[in-house]
Amino acid sequence: MLGQLFCAFGQPFILNAATPYASLWFGPNERSSAGMAGGLANTVGMAVADLIVPAIVLEQSQMEMNFLIIACVTTACAIPTFFVPRQPLTPPSFSASNRDERRQSLLTSLRELLTNYNFLIIFFSFGTMVGMASTLTTMLAQIVEPYGISYDEAGYLGVAFIVAGIVGAVTTGIFVDRTKQHVWVLRIYVPIIGFLFLAFYFVVKLDDYAALAAVCAILGFFMFSLLPVALDLSVESSYPVTETISSSSLWMCSQVLGLIWLVAFDSLFDVNGNPPNNLNRAVILAVCVTMPMMILSTLYNSPNRRMEVEKEQQRLS
Repeated sequence: MLGQLFCAFGQPFILNAATPYASLWFGPNERSSAGMAGGLANTVGMAVADLIVPAIVLEQSQMEMNFLIIACVTTACAIPTFFVPRQPLTPPSFSASNRDERRQSLLTSLRELLTNYNFLIIFFSFGTMVGMASTLTTMLAQIVEPYGISYDEAGYLGVAFIVAGIVGAVTTGIFVDRTKQHVWVLRIYVPIIGFLFLAFYFVVKLDDYAALAAVCAILGFFMFSLLPVALDLSVESSYPVTETISSSSLWMCSQVLGLIWLVAFDSLFDVNGNPPNNLNRAVILAVCVTMPMMILSTLYNSPNRRMEVEKEQQRLS
C-alpha cells in the first residue's frame, strides 16, 4: 500500500512534465508531437504492463518477481533523467526564451486561468473526456461481461481502444503541428466522441463482438487524439501563463473527474437488471456527460496567442 501511495504521488509529476518540456525543447512545428509522445508514455506503459505481467505472473508466488522486474525497468528508465540538462543551449522559440520572464505567482496565474472562459472550455472538455477514457478502460470488463463477453475478450477490447488511440494521437499530433488547425480538430472530434459513446451504449447489447471492437477502436482513436490538441490549446488560450500551470490544471481536472466517474460507475451496477449486474446506467451517464461537451467545444474562440507572439517576434527579427 505504501509503495502504491508513492507511485500515485509521483505519477502527476510525470504527466505534467510533457507539455512544459515540449515547449522548452521543441520549436513551433514539433511541440504538439513532442507533447503527444510524453502524454502517451503513461498509457503505453500501462498497456505494456497489462500485456506482459499476466504472462510472467502465473501464480501468486511469482508476484515478488513481477515487482522486481518492474523495479528494474523503472530504475533503468529513471537513471538517464539525471543527465538531462535543465534547458537547451539555444531556445527553439521565443516563448521558450522568455519563459523565466513570464513566470508569475501561482495565485496570479490561477486567477488568470479561472477568468479565461476559453481556457475553462478546454479545462472541462479535456477533464471530462480523459477522465471518462480512464474510467472506461478500468471498467470495460465489468461493462461487457454481463453480455457474455469473457475477461480475455474484454482485454482485447481494451487493447483495441489503446492501440487505436496511440495511432490517433500520433497522426493528430503530426497533423496539428503542420497545419495549426487545433480549433477545428477540437470542434470535430468532441462531437464524434459523444456520438461514439451513444453508439457504444447500443452496440454492447447486440451480441456482435466485431462491431463492439470497432466502436472501441474508433472511440480510442478520437479520445486519445484530443491529448495533443487540448494540451496545446490550454497553453495557446492562456499565454503568457506558463505551460507548467496551464497543462497541469488539465491533468488535475482529468484525475479528479476520472475518480468521480469511477465511483459513480461502481454505484450504478444494476443487480436486478436484464442482464443481471449490468452497467447500462453507467454507460448512459457517460453519454450524458460527454454529449454536452460538443456544445461547449463550439464556443471556443480564442486566438493562438503564443503562436501569434512568436510570429510577430519572427517578423521583427
